[in-house]
Amino acid sequence: MEPEVSYLMPACNAAGTIDRAVRSLLAQRNCPSLEVVVVDDGSTDGTRELVTSLAAGDSRVRCVAEPHRGQVAAAVIGQELCRGKYIARLDADDIAHPDRTALQVAMLENDPLLGVVGCRVRYFPRREIQPGLLFYENWLNSLVVEDDKQTRQNILRELFVECPLANPSLMMRACAFREIGGYRDFDGMPEDYDLLFRFAASRWDISAVPEVLHYWRNSVTRASRVQDRYSAESFQRLKFHYLLKLRLESGRRPVSICGAGPVGKSWLKLLQKTGVEIRCLVEVNPRKIGKTIHGVPVVDTARLAGNRERAGLILGAVGQKGARGSVRAQLDPLGFVEGRDYIFIA
Repeated sequence: MEPEVSYLMPACNAAGTIDRAVRSLLAQRNCPSLEVVVVDDGSTDGTRELVTSLAAGDSRVRCVAEPHRGQVAAAVIGQELCRGKYIARLDADDIAHPDRTALQVAMLENDPLLGVVGCRVRYFPRREIQPGLLFYENWLNSLVVEDDKQTRQNILRELFVECPLANPSLMMRACAFREIGGYRDFDGMPEDYDLLFRFAASRWDISAVPEVLHYWRNSVTRASRVQDRYSAESFQRLKFHYLLKLRLESGRRPVSICGAGPVGKSWLKLLQKTGVEIRCLVEVNPRKIGKTIHGVPVVDTARLAGNRERAGLILGAVGQKGARGSVRAQLDPLGFVEGRDYIFIA
């Protein structure tokens, strides 16, 4: 009998944490049948032997040994081995809440158009969490609210700001996951963010369970900290790729940029290199209004009134705390609609 849920777990030198990670899945409550597919990515610390021992004691665990090629390659191999109706992720150093499987499966079962669900997350050990990580945790969790319709809107609204769901918290409908191509090694860019962009561009919906069901280990060796794939430059390249593809008609739609600070200037230069027409930079700072930056005029928000088509897509490229709310407060009364006429980007 095929399992209902397949947990995909790439692992490399995770002997110190993987036992607890796997056991957190084997201890899931009130859930359908599951399997844990561990792809050992050339470990040299006994990870494979440890998982093999777990598999000998529980047939739900499967271990596949591969030469070291990296986490993405391991995920690509592992996704082909997953047999479940749903494919979920867990990293080898993280922990799943006992109710994670049941709650995520229930959400997917209740909506046949839902392709992927995440959940709220919590970093650990708490004593080691720096302010930047705590800010990101709070931001992620703020998107997931009790109103599911609002959660779905929040995720899509923030898609170009940052990856709005934690990859190891995801559970996906297998047919949807395979329909969009699954994980892939896309030009050295973050595979998890790429996956969510492709879900957003597909016929499938994205949501999340409004409970903390994933415990995310803060580790200095975590791939997102040490690999170029997860650098700020790689994230911007990926956003740029999907901005052109999904919102700018492959560069044919003009753009106005709200914000002439570091974020706005960074996007201005990148878009100009590709030949995208930049209509204006929108600023509230009177010292900047009336000037030009890289050949683009700096105007105040009032200049946009009655010029929705002329403005093109407005990019809210602001990074200061509270700045996005300020941009909304200025654009909404002028008849601009977030998601249609303007989006935020970082």
